[in-house]
Amino acid sequence: MRTLWQILTNPELRGPRWLRLPKRFISIRASILLVYLLVVGGGFYAIMSTLAEEIQPRYLESMEESLVDTANILAAQLEQAAEESGYSADAIEQIFERAYSRRFVAQVYSLRKESVDLEVYLTDARGVVLFDSSNRENKGEDFSNWRDVALTLRGEYGARATWTERDGERALVLYVAAPVRIDGRIQGVVTVGKPTSYVNELIASAEDRFELYVILAGIAVLLLGALLSLWLTQPIKRLIAYANALRDGRKAEYPRLFGIEANELGRAFEEMRLALEGKQYVERYVQSLTHQLKSPLSGVSGAAELLEEDMEPEERRKFLENIRRESERMRRIVDRMLELASVESRRSLQNVESIDLAVLVQELIEGLEPSFRSAGIGCYIETDEPAKVDGERFLIRQAIQNLLQNAIDFSPEGTRIMVRVAGKSVVVEDQGPGIPDYALSKVTDRFYSLARPKTGEKSSGVGLSFVKEIMALHRGTLSVGNRQEGGVRARLTF
Repeated sequence: MRTLWQILTNPELRGPRWLRLPKRFISIRASILLVYLLVVGGGFYAIMSTLAEEIQPRYLESMEESLVDTANILAAQLEQAAEESGYSADAIEQIFERAYSRRFVAQVYSLRKESVDLEVYLTDARGVVLFDSSNRENKGEDFSNWRDVALTLRGEYGARATWTERDGERALVLYVAAPVRIDGRIQGVVTVGKPTSYVNELIASAEDRFELYVILAGIAVLLLGALLSLWLTQPIKRLIAYANALRDGRKAEYPRLFGIEANELGRAFEEMRLALEGKQYVERYVQSLTHQLKSPLSGVSGAAELLEEDMEPEERRKFLENIRRESERMRRIVDRMLELASVESRRSLQNVESIDLAVLVQELIEGLEPSFRSAGIGCYIETDEPAKVDGERFLIRQAIQNLLQNAIDFSPEGTRIMVRVAGKSVVVEDQGPGIPDYALSKVTDRFYSLARPKTGEKSSGVGLSFVKEIMALHRGTLSVGNRQEGGVRARLTF
C-alpha cells in the first residue's frame, strides 16, 4: 500500500499530469497540514457525521422508553379498576377528557408546550376498540391486525410507528402497547401514542446547535493543524534562515530550537559552521595580511637594496626613515589584525561590568589632550545623566578611542570635535571634509581606508571594522555618515 507521502512526491504515482502538484508547492509544512487534515479532519468528519445521524434515533428511543412506562402505568390502573368495577373504558375516558381540556404553559428548554398531545386507545381481548382518545369514531373498530395490538395479545412487546395527518401536517406517531391482565389472562390492550412533532422541534434545535459546534470545532481543528505544522517546521525555517545568513556573510546568531531531533540537527549545523569558519577564517586572514603587508614590504625591500649603493648621507637618512616608517606601518597592521581577530573569534563578552559612558569619555578626552593640542583642534563633551551600559570596559574604551582618533586625523586645524553622551549612545562629530559618496558604504569594511588630509597617508583600514565587531559583540550598532553642516557623525548605540 502506497503512503500519502510517496504519492505526493513520486511523479509516477500522482496520476495524470493535470492532477500533479508542482514540486515547488510541496513543502514540508503543506505536507504535514495535508496529512493532518486527511487523518484528523477525516476522522473528525466521520465522527461528527455519525453523531448527527444518531441524534434523531436517540431522541425517539428516549421517547419510546417513556411511552413504555406510561402504557404499563395505565394498564396497571385499568387492572385495578377492573377488579373493583369490571373491565371498561369509562375511567380512562374521563381522565383524558379532563386532560385534553387543561391549559398550561411549559417551557422545556427551547420547546414551548401548551396542551396534552398524548393519545390512548383501549381494546378488548379480541382487539376491538373500546376507547380512542384521538378519534371517538374508532370505537368498535377491529385493531387486531395492528402490530402493537397483535403482538401484545400474543404476550410479546408491541409497538409501531405510523405516519398520520395532524393539524394539516404529516406527522409520525409512536405507539407502545401494554397488556391488561385480569386473573392472569390478557383481557385487553392499552396503547399509548405520541406524535413526534414536539420531538422534531427539539431535534431541529439540537441539530442547529450541533452544526454550529461542528463548524467551530472544524475551525479549531484547522487552526490546530496550521499551528502544528508551523510548530514542527519552525526549527527548519530558523535553520534555513541561519544558513542563508552565513552564506551571505552576515552576522548570525544560533537560533533557539525545541525538540531533541531539531536540537541535534542544529548542533550539527553549528559544528559544521564552526569547522568551515575556522578554515575560512585562517584563509581570509592570511590573504588579508599578505595583501596589506605587500606594499610596506616592497617599500622596505626597495629601500634596503638602494642602501647597498653609495649615496649621500642625507639621501641615506631619507631611505632609512622610509624603512622605519614602513616597519611601523607593518607593526600597526599586525597589531590591529590581532585585535580584530581576537574580537571576531569571540562569541560572548567577558568581565562584564556597569560602565558610565560619560565618565569613560571624559577620561579618554583627557588622555588625548596632547593629540588635540598638537593638531590645533578643540574637543567638547555634552552628557545626559545617567549614561550607564553593561559591557567590557577595555573593548568599549577601544571603540570610542578609535572614533576620537579618526576625528582627530580628519579635523582641520582650528576646528573642534563634539562628543555627546545621551542614554545608551555616544556620538562623535567633527568639522572635517566628510566622507566621499562613493566611500560611504565602505568605510566600515575591513582594510578600507581614506587618505588622511594632513599627511596623505592611509591607515591600516581595520579601525572602524574593529569598532563594528565590538558593537556587535555588545549587541549594539555603529553608524557613520556625513553631517548636513559638514564633517562626519559617528554614533555608537548600545
